[in-house]
Amino acid sequence: MSAEKKHPVGVPCLCNALRQASRAVSRLYDEELCGVGLRTTQYSLLRHLSRPGEVRQRDLGGLRSLDETTLTRNLRPLIDSGWVAFGTGEDRREKLVRLTEAGAAKLEEAGPAWERAQKRMRSRLPERAWSSLLAALPDVARLADEA
Repeated sequence: MSAEKKHPVGVPCLCNALRQASRAVSRLYDEELCGVGLRTTQYSLLRHLSRPGEVRQRDLGGLRSLDETTLTRNLRPLIDSGWVAFGTGEDRREKLVRLTEAGAAKLEEAGPAWERAQKRMRSRLPERAWSSLLAALPDVARLADEA
């Protein structure tokens, strides 16, 4: 097998094209974030939880387009590291998720790595493509959820 980097092949399937692009972009961000001990998925959850207050786990999954099993699997290392904590709501079955002080510190530590990843991607995409993708992808997600 060649050590040469293989370039993705264009595919006529939107789902496969998005997954292929997502994996490649995630690898780039993961390269930068690995120095602070985070993966892109973990950084994203910490960043979302940095908003004030607690969020119901079910709502967090909906906001992140993650099913409950995937969200639980992604939260586990954050909880084990002490960056995220659970509480209970008025209904004891309801799990509330919040960022801890250690999680806020980890997020701050990871900020420069995330910025480097952003700059690396942004330097490779023309401004129009960057802006168009950021504008279109939330609509693509919403339309797929509504289909």
